[in-house]
Parts: sequence; structure tokens; C-alpha cells
Amino acid sequence: MTPPRDRRPPADEPLGSITRPVVDDSATAPECYACAATDLTRVRLALPDGRPAVFASCPACETTAWFVVDGDGTPLRPDGSPRA
Repeated sequence: MTPPRDRRPPADEPLGSITRPVVDDSATAPECYACAATDLTRVRLALPDGRPAVFASCPACETTAWFVVDGDGTPLRPDGSPRA
């Protein structure tokens, strides 16, 4: 006989939000590199080569870029190469 399944929902995990992020990534991407707006959506992730990065999206001009955490502030493409 198969043991009964555990039907309890998984425990809640603390999640970040746009209004209260768990990590403040505003120093990594302080402003839009195209229009200098500061109201960006920022998401922490890793580039394909494993470097921690921040994806920044600007609602004002719809520009997106990736920035290496503790990097030099160069805007990158999704593959980690510099944007022109």
C-alpha cells in the first residue's frame, strides 16, 4: 500500500517585493543608463557565467540592462557582454 501524501501547503518563505526588497540593489543600478530615471525595477539574478547581477528595467523609457553586483556599472546584455 502506498503511504498517504502530505497535503499540507509548503511553509511560507520570506519574499521580497518591489516596494520592500530583501536586498537593496539600488547601488548596483542607481539610475537608467539611457535616460537617468531612478525609479527602476531591479531583480537579482546570475549571468550565464555565474556572476551575480541585477536586471534593471526602466518604466520611463523601457530600457533594460544587466549589471554585475560590485562591478564597474557597465550595462550588459543578457549574455554578459557589454552593451554598445
